[in-house]
Amino acid sequence: MKKSLFLILALALWGMCACATSPPVTSPSDGIDDGDRELKRGIYWYQKGCTRKAMEYFHAAHEHYSLTDQQVGVARSLNSIANGYRHAGKTEDARSFYDAAIAAARRCDDQRVMAQALSNKAAMLIESDDLAGAEVLLDEAQLLSRETGPVYAMVLNHRAVLLMKANRTDEAVNLLDQADSAAAGDRFNADATIRFTRGRLMMKTGNYPQAMSHFQQALELDRNTGYTRGMADDLSAMAIIHEQLGEDEAALDCLDRSIKIHALLENRAKVLGNLERLESLAQKTGTDVRVTVHFINQWLAGEAVDVICR
Repeated sequence: MKKSLFLILALALWGMCACATSPPVTSPSDGIDDGDRELKRGIYWYQKGCTRKAMEYFHAAHEHYSLTDQQVGVARSLNSIANGYRHAGKTEDARSFYDAAIAAARRCDDQRVMAQALSNKAAMLIESDDLAGAEVLLDEAQLLSRETGPVYAMVLNHRAVLLMKANRTDEAVNLLDQADSAAAGDRFNADATIRFTRGRLMMKTGNYPQAMSHFQQALELDRNTGYTRGMADDLSAMAIIHEQLGEDEAALDCLDRSIKIHALLENRAKVLGNLERLESLAQKTGTDVRVTVHFINQWLAGEAVDVICR
C-alpha cells in the first residue's frame, strides 16, 4: 500500500464538482483557488516524503475550503489529512478523518472523492489485517469508481492485495492485469503501485527474478515522479530479494541507498529499524559503512546542508 497514498493525494487535484451555490473564490493573480493552491503544495511535499510539512498545507487547504464553503474541497482536504495521519502511524486519527471525508463527499454526492476515501481507508484496514472490513469498503468504492480510471485501478490493486493475503495468487494476478488496463493513459502514477504489488506477489510465490524485475520498474517510475519515499521502499524490497538469493553485496548496496533516503527525510523509525540489518550485511561482506553511518547520524540530527522537510 505504500504508494497508494501519493496517488490518491495526486488524484485530489483532478477535477472538482461545485456543491456551493456560488462560484469558488479565486486568486486575482493566476485564477487558482486558494484551497487548491494549498492542497497542491501539500501534495508536493507529501511526494517529497515530508509528511509533517505536507500536513500544514493540507490543514490550510481545509481552512480555505471551509471559509468559502466549497464542500468538495472540504472532503478532498479531509481525505488528504487522513492520509497524512495514516502515514504517521496515527491510525485512529486517520480513521476519524477518513470517515469525515466520506461523510462530506456523500453530502455533496461526489462519487470520485467518496471512492478515493473509501479506497484509502480500505488500504489502512488491510494493513491492520481487518480484511473483512476492507472488503466491504472496496465493494462500495468499486461501484463508485468504475468510470474514474486511476481510482478504479487502485481499488483493483487493493483487492489484489486482499487476495494475495488469502493465498489466491492467480486471482490476484488477474486483478492486477485489470488494474493495469484501468490505469493505462492516466496522468497519475498508478503504475508504480501496481508494479510494487506485483513484486510483493512474486516474492510471496518465491519467483524472485520476476519480483526483482517488478521492483526495478517501480523504482524507475518513482524516480520519474520524484516520489522519494516510494524509492526507499522499492530499494528495501530489492535488498530483501538479494539477501534471499545470497547476494549480500547487492543487498547492502540497495539497503544503503534506502536508508539514506529515509535519513534525509528524518524518518527515524525506518532508519533505526534497518540499521542493524545494514551493519550485519557490512560484516558479511567485509564492507566499511562508517561513512554511511556518519551521514545517517548527521541527517537524523537535522544537520543536512539542505534540510528538505523543514
